[in-house]
Amino acid sequence: MINYNHVVQFQHIFWDEQLKSAKTIVDATAGNGHDLLYLAQHCLPGSTLWGIDKQTKAIEASTKRLHTECARPDITYHLVHGTHEDILATGNPATAQNDGPTTNTKYNTAITNIDLLIFNLGYLPGSDHTMMTKPDSTIQAIKGGLDLLNPKGLITIVTYPGTPEGEREDEAVCEFISTLPQKSYDVATWKLVNQANKPPILYIIKGR
Repeated sequence: MINYNHVVQFQHIFWDEQLKSAKTIVDATAGNGHDLLYLAQHCLPGSTLWGIDKQTKAIEASTKRLHTECARPDITYHLVHGTHEDILATGNPATAQNDGPTTNTKYNTAITNIDLLIFNLGYLPGSDHTMMTKPDSTIQAIKGGLDLLNPKGLITIVTYPGTPEGEREDEAVCEFISTLPQKSYDVATWKLVNQANKPPILYIIKGR
């Protein structure tokens, strides 16, 4: 059952619909691997998943989680240590730092034709809170993702406006995606309106 007061869980409604046909799935902020695990457990056979994070600790956690909790020999996944804005700018994971653990350090394939792209912004839970995603790099990553998105592709973005830094990032994301052309995208937001302390906000971009 979906928890409607938990934005990160609520977005599963949109993921589940997209996963009925998605073949290329990208988690641009892999973190501790919880979202990536959900995607890996619910995607179609033959799907390819990419998890991106700039922190080695995150790649290690995500790799361990998938190895231990996802018995899916019918899918392929790659964990990429690098910045999402650089990797999504070209779709070439070879631009990433390759000193972290990964399922495939040679990256013989590029990231193209994305069907589902997710961003869970902020900082890595249990890690240094100063290592947060930043407005400029986040917007660059979203722009790159849009260029790689299939016509009917879906992007979900969760922002965390509960801190000054998170609020600035939320405002930047909202301002940018509000300018996307209506003929090409449906852009929406979902947020709780009766809770204190500025809870997380979900943004949805769907290709038309």
